[in-house]
Amino acid sequence: MCPVKYLSFILIFVLAFQLKAQHADCNNALLLEDTIYHTQEIIGFGVHKEFGGNNLEDKKLFEEEANSIWYVVDIKADGVFTFDIITENENDDWDFLLYENQPMICKKLKEKSIQPIRSNLSRSPITGLSLDAEDNFVSAGINNNYSKAVNVEKGEQYVLIVNNPKTQGGKHTLVLHLPKEPKAKPEDVQPVQPKNTTLFKMEILDAKTKKPIMGSASIDGLKRLIVDLENVSDYEYIVSKKNRTVNIEAYAKGYMLMSKEYKVSKTKSKYRAEVLLEKIEAGKKVNLPQIQFFGDQFKLLPSAKPSLNSLLMFMKSNPTISVEIGGHVNGPGERNTKRYKELSYNRAYAVKADLVKNGIAKERIDFKGYGNSQMLYPEPKSLYQESANRRVEVKIISE
Repeated sequence: MCPVKYLSFILIFVLAFQLKAQHADCNNALLLEDTIYHTQEIIGFGVHKEFGGNNLEDKKLFEEEANSIWYVVDIKADGVFTFDIITENENDDWDFLLYENQPMICKKLKEKSIQPIRSNLSRSPITGLSLDAEDNFVSAGINNNYSKAVNVEKGEQYVLIVNNPKTQGGKHTLVLHLPKEPKAKPEDVQPVQPKNTTLFKMEILDAKTKKPIMGSASIDGLKRLIVDLENVSDYEYIVSKKNRTVNIEAYAKGYMLMSKEYKVSKTKSKYRAEVLLEKIEAGKKVNLPQIQFFGDQFKLLPSAKPSLNSLLMFMKSNPTISVEIGGHVNGPGERNTKRYKELSYNRAYAVKADLVKNGIAKERIDFKGYGNSQMLYPEPKSLYQESANRRVEVKIISE
């Protein structure tokens, strides 16, 4: 039998290792090397409790550091910095403080001789910085869950502390939206493309003129993680040769949101995906097939999050439009019963609720449940067609 004192030592060692891996202290902050980071379970405040005993009404400090993780963000180009903290559990409450990194920052935090440049302590599972937010600091309670974006310069560093004051073991995904480094001038000699690869190129174009426009896009199917792009007109990426389905959702100011699948054949060494965006007009619709629900429920699947975010950012990029969220179900060969209508109605409402929770005025969103009255495939022949019938459509009501 292992003596109790050795068990205690092992437990302390494991806990210390876990907190170090969690990056729960100022002197152990995680330097982010990618724009998307998925946390492990966030438990405790580490070895040192940098925040505690503060006034609940203070907008610039956590009342108590409870379950935290510390990040360091490198800025590689001049521009605007925003980010999203997205929960995996809607009951979580994530708060954050953002500081400019400076020498002896940990000591200065302990002495309270340094102030954050942004904070958000609102009661919300999803938070961050956004282009639309107006407040630098947001206090505790039910308030705006996003704070104002930060103008940054190349070479700067920022320290971001994310804290869950209520729940141990929560997880979140941090998505950084960093200014892009200027593109290098094209050289006369282009690099040689490796063998057995496909050069995938996406271009965002005006559907009528076919001219490039600046927009934002979310690309699923190229990498293990979704590629999120902002303020671009094109994007290139080399992938291994294989048959793949690439889903692109794109939008731009003054243009419709678009969602489309592109079939990339393994026989192609180059593939060009034209993303054709139409100007916003009342009555136009977009089908968002990635917004799916659990069977016979109006609970959104976790895989719907990227499309919900695209819809959210589309609404934020075009603040004057109003939309109708239309819910649809799969019910081939059956009457459009009350059950179908209610299910589709509740699914449409679930999408509206997500938008409102993330800052879109409820007056801008109508919602309707169409049941099975407008199926894309009245006699579906595959699981894909059945899934396509269970869709959410967004229709422009007014510009």
